[in-house]
Amino acid sequence: MGKKTSEKQLISRATQWFHGQGWEPFPFQKTTWNAFLEGRHGLLNAPTGSGKTYALWFPILLQYLREHPNSSETIPGGLKAVWITPLRALSQEIRKSAERITRDLELPFSVGIRTGDTSQAERARQRKKMPDLLITTPESLQLLLATKEYAKTFKSCYAMVVDEWHELIGSKRGVQVELALSRLKNITTNLRIWGISATIG
Repeated sequence: MGKKTSEKQLISRATQWFHGQGWEPFPFQKTTWNAFLEGRHGLLNAPTGSGKTYALWFPILLQYLREHPNSSETIPGGLKAVWITPLRALSQEIRKSAERITRDLELPFSVGIRTGDTSQAERARQRKKMPDLLITTPESLQLLLATKEYAKTFKSCYAMVVDEWHELIGSKRGVQVELALSRLKNITTNLRIWGISATIG
């Protein structure tokens, strides 16, 4: 199966999911899916409420399905994608979107949150076994990168999404994220980095 045909089948699977919800994917969503699957980095700029979350959760999961077409095989442990949001209040909403897709695609991915509100019990569980998909803040990401085994924690991660990029540009938190991404690019292979913004001046 050639790469082009494979990507077409993956995009078709995402489109079918949208149709199952009674929706039609926007052109920017399809463009993002294709660009991600081609291994590109990018900045997604679209209005609030237009479906930016689905524009990037989907290709992250489709990339895994492309590399592991046998759905019956055991999913290897470790982080596969990190979603960075400067707004902790959005964490649960982002989590629900991810869990909705993983459930419908029958991917037994675990989705976790790591912010200042995360309980000590949950942090302990994550130290033993990280979720497949992690939603976190710039500050919590820096704390994870300060651990001794951070390279092992992130080595299998192939996607980093920075949400609300317009909130971070030119700020101390934005610099934290940029430094974190620079470090992670040196320890992961084929890492795709994407930003999301509703407003770019």
